[in-house]
Amino acid sequence: MHDPVACVRGAEIFNGLDDDVVKALAAISTHQRPVGKGTALYEPGTPVAALLVVDRGRVKVMRATPDGQEKVLYFLGPHSVDSEAALFAEQTHQNEAVAVEDSLVCTIRRQDFETLLEQSPKLAVRLLNAFGTRLTALETRSARYGTLTAQARLQQYLEDLSAQQGTRHLQLPMSKRDLASWLSVTPETLSRQFTKLTAEGVLTTSGQKVTLH
Repeated sequence: MHDPVACVRGAEIFNGLDDDVVKALAAISTHQRPVGKGTALYEPGTPVAALLVVDRGRVKVMRATPDGQEKVLYFLGPHSVDSEAALFAEQTHQNEAVAVEDSLVCTIRRQDFETLLEQSPKLAVRLLNAFGTRLTALETRSARYGTLTAQARLQQYLEDLSAQQGTRHLQLPMSKRDLASWLSVTPETLSRQFTKLTAEGVLTTSGQKVTLH
């Protein structure tokens, strides 16, 4: 059974808000809209009309490069929030968001949110913090991976993933094609690096499973 209040409270930017505010947010939200795998939640040029909260599933946000390639910017998992800008001003999307698995998404429209914002200025601070966190994460990734070779990028990513998952037996959270885009390498280059690291005894792979030695 879906709990709208728990869904809103589960989103980090709404954590710690007063119960009455969370309940009010839940009341103006559209809950558990089903989004099938491969379906776009938004596309470049479409209005940023509502904040999105991923209740279940996984969504990738990407942008087309000038040469027509797909560049993965970040992923959204359960309780992740996207399109916070919708709550502050009329804008259009610059990126595309696509469900990479069947997902359930909750939304809050700007018009409804603005009324609540007048009652709880703390919400504005939470959203500004969310903007800052995402920007910092993108800048950190650029600094962490930008100067590395393709092999070093892959190894660094796997070590970071190992730290997140708490094990050396990893489950890749995205397809290898998406991973290649995230690391800013071609799928062919990524495949060669996996093959090279396997030959060197650094890791073994089986589908989406990777074991670091």
